[in-house]
Parts: sequence; C-alpha cells; structure tokens
Amino acid sequence: MTVTFSVRASKVPSWFQMPCIACQITGQDGRAICVVSATSGLGLAACLDHTEVTQRVMRSLRDYELAGLRTSFISAGLTTQQSAPDQLSSFLQAAKDAAASAGPTEGDMLRAALAAFGIPSFDVEDRGVSYVLVGVDRTADEGAAHTGPRVFLHSGEDAMRPADQHHEPWAASLYAADGEYINELFVARPGLPLAEECAHTALSLACWLVANAHRYPRHDRGHGEGADHDRLPEAHGHGRPHSVTDVMPGHPPR
Repeated sequence: MTVTFSVRASKVPSWFQMPCIACQITGQDGRAICVVSATSGLGLAACLDHTEVTQRVMRSLRDYELAGLRTSFISAGLTTQQSAPDQLSSFLQAAKDAAASAGPTEGDMLRAALAAFGIPSFDVEDRGVSYVLVGVDRTADEGAAHTGPRVFLHSGEDAMRPADQHHEPWAASLYAADGEYINELFVARPGLPLAEECAHTALSLACWLVANAHRYPRHDRGHGEGADHDRLPEAHGHGRPHSVTDVMPGHPPR
C-alpha cells in the first residue's frame, strides 16, 4: 500500500545558509528559503523555484538514499525540458515491458531493463556467487568492465535464479578499478513485482551513472579518493546541468 505523507514548508532565518537540494541535483547554485518537512520525519531544503517539486517528492520519500532521491525528483518533474517527464515514464514502461518478456532468470530480466536504458551489462559468476556487472563508463566490452570502476547488481548471492524464485531486492554495490569495495549505492524497494523492480533498479542506476560516472574514471584515482559521500554531486562543467534525457539510449555520459 502506498502511503502519502503530509508536508509543510517552514521559512528558514535569513542568516541560515542552506543549499537547495533540487538545485544541487541539477547542478545549480541555489540557496534555500525554506525547509519542506513531512510526517515521515524527513525534511529537505528548497529554494523558491523548487518548493513545489520538493513538496511533491516529500509526500512519498522514505529515505535519503542518493540514487532514489534523484529518481524521486526527476519523476516529480524536475527537469530542464518540458517533455522529459513523459519521456521518463515511457522509458520506465519500456524497461518494465522488456523485463517482463525476458527470462528465464531474474538476472535476464534485470539485464533487459538495463538495456532499455542503454546500459550494457554482463552475467558474472565468481566462486559460486553470481551477479550482474555494469562498467561505470558503460563499456560494452566485458573485459573492460572487469578492469575499470564497476557496479555489481546482486540479489543475495545468486542473481541467476529462476525469476519465480527471486526473493531479495536488487542491490547495487560500487567497486574501484582495483576491485576494492567502495560503498553500496542503493537497494531496490522490496515488495514490487519483479519486472517493476528491475525497471526501477535500472532507472536508479542510470540516474547514478549520469550524476557520478565522471568521479570514477577508468584510470581510477584510488579507493574512495574524490568521493564525497556527504553532499550531492554537482554538474561537472560542460556548461549545462544534467537532464533526465541524459539517461536515455543514445545519450552517452558527457
């Protein structure tokens, strides 16, 4: 059952400098004028332009996990292009349909959803543990995916079970080029039908790659170096904020 939280916006004192979370997601430098809080116990800072979209997000937000937070804002309409929310919905549905028609394993379904977002992936088994591998630079070469910064998508210790035996939500773990574990990126929301879970997992990873791939280049800077997990990633130059259309097929990372 979906729970909708009540929200309210409270002004912050003029001396209290806070960044707007929505501005940080889009790479802008906006200062908050209020804090939008919800009966969930969570709260986010917002500027005047982003108060409404932040309120929409807060009605359903359950945690501050980064990839999910970005996904929530984009789904709520945070974009630089008016058509992007409709594009997002159509691609999310396409990923769900692709997963539903794939099989026979849960990994096959996830890989089909990832492919719908233009993300190459590979089935991998290592010492009895199986998972889906994605190179942070979205390489389509399996050997290259193993030698650069990479994401392991796993469901327990077996990502290749028959689809009807899937019982643990997908989780995404980030590893450096030298194979050292960096951190867990997100865990899919439990209780979703598998095709829907795969689609949302693919979208969450697509959003994370758009925001963070530049921080983990193929010539890895070493374990954790340059990774500031206490703040949202900002746009990295190039004269434009990230847009939801960056995660669509045909839009490689800039």
